[in-house]
Amino acid sequence: MNRIPKIVLAALSVFSLALAKPLEVWIMPNGANPQGILEERLVDFKKETGLDAKVVVLDWGEAWSRITAALESGKGPDVLQLGTTWVSYFASQGHLTALDPFASQIDPDRFMSTSWKTTQVDGDTSFYAIPWFVDIRVLMGNRHWVEAQGIKTSDLAKVDGFRKALVKLRKAGLVRDDATPIYPFAFPGKSDWNIPHNFAPWIWSQGGDFIGKVNGQWRSQLLEKNTVIGIRRYIGFVLDSLMNQNALKENSAQVTGRFNNGEQIFAVNTSEVIMQTRVSETEGGTLNSKIGQEGILTFPIPAGPGGSVAFVGGSNLALPQAKSKDANALKLLLFLTRADNLDKYTKKIGFLPPDKGVLQVWAQDPLYRVLVEQAEKGRAYPNIPDWGTVESMLVEMFSAVWTLLDVGGIYTDEDLYKILVQYNDKVNEALKAPVVNHMQLPEFTAAINEITPLASLEQDSVKVEAPTETDTSSMAGLDWKIVAGCGLLLVLLGAVIFIRKKRAS
Repeated sequence: MNRIPKIVLAALSVFSLALAKPLEVWIMPNGANPQGILEERLVDFKKETGLDAKVVVLDWGEAWSRITAALESGKGPDVLQLGTTWVSYFASQGHLTALDPFASQIDPDRFMSTSWKTTQVDGDTSFYAIPWFVDIRVLMGNRHWVEAQGIKTSDLAKVDGFRKALVKLRKAGLVRDDATPIYPFAFPGKSDWNIPHNFAPWIWSQGGDFIGKVNGQWRSQLLEKNTVIGIRRYIGFVLDSLMNQNALKENSAQVTGRFNNGEQIFAVNTSEVIMQTRVSETEGGTLNSKIGQEGILTFPIPAGPGGSVAFVGGSNLALPQAKSKDANALKLLLFLTRADNLDKYTKKIGFLPPDKGVLQVWAQDPLYRVLVEQAEKGRAYPNIPDWGTVESMLVEMFSAVWTLLDVGGIYTDEDLYKILVQYNDKVNEALKAPVVNHMQLPEFTAAINEITPLASLEQDSVKVEAPTETDTSSMAGLDWKIVAGCGLLLVLLGAVIFIRKKRAS
């Protein structure tokens, strides 16, 4: 039997690697330089494995259709990024590799539970992706103005406290050096791509939700009392003139730009904003902007009856089903989701890593500590295959709500009720939920009336009350002082008259 020399085998191995097609990872635009940042990781990947890999960046607008076509054809990438809400749909279609056999290498316990749930499908114990980064949104403030106006963290702990702080800032009539007015708060309206994300924290913190499972069946909760109050509270920031209404014509990026320019004091933002304040403009940062110079503060979402519940999103990495037996594709997936690489990658793009061990290190930074704590207690959307359809309906619904507040529009709570009824029925139809009686207009009105009126919050917290009849001690003291004062006045008057008469004589 002829034996092939080891040197020949080694040469053949090197030659085969050189001829091998590079592994391909599809991502969306994460960070200011999405391709370059990930390519840094792939350089290390080649050093460790000898394997080449390349990055393909898909625009978010085209990503869904391109990924769908690739997965259906079986000719897609080796590893791909999926928004957390996309995993359940593609997994339910049989397009993703179940990763349970590799659980010991992945170590699911090291990931935040909120993120880990997004790797699964409701009712299925398998997992089909690995968390890559976390999109967590918390309340952020301009440090200079928050401290100058004496606003404390405790003032913002609850929704009504936050509203009261905004009233104080509005009354202060703050302006920049160039006479630009500074608004207390702002958020985007119907032009935004994140409309349900923007409403979610206020609904969840009130104890409501978009949909919920009742007796094993998912159904709309848009007309549940706490959901109604949460929606109306959020709209109330506009109706009570506590925010810049011009922002309702803008998207998240534009409103964040206003925050960075020092045109508003508070905003609900992602962790990316923190990272950018520490990076120069040439690197895609905001170090020399108003917010970079005046500083940033982070606060939990103001709490309601349901607590302080932040929106948690982000992205996961998955293997297409066509790559289920490709050992090299698995190597790339495991490499990119390893703790050290999660740390290095997320530091560059500005989002949080999902690994709990890495998060403990990040939490040593006081600005990130709030985000880490909120991420652990926050909430993601339900991992159901139909969520994409439901979310599209929510976008339509909230766009219709914001239309009521357009310039020239006339808002009424009854119109809000009609919109919620319409989409409550649409969502239930999409979820194939049985028809049941929903909240009627009088109940809807009663729920909204539970919201504390802004006028009550504007009143002084300490009131001086008139003494009661039984308060004799204080009245007696007051009478004595009056009598003594009158007596002294009469003595002085008498002295003046005496002196004048003396001079006249």
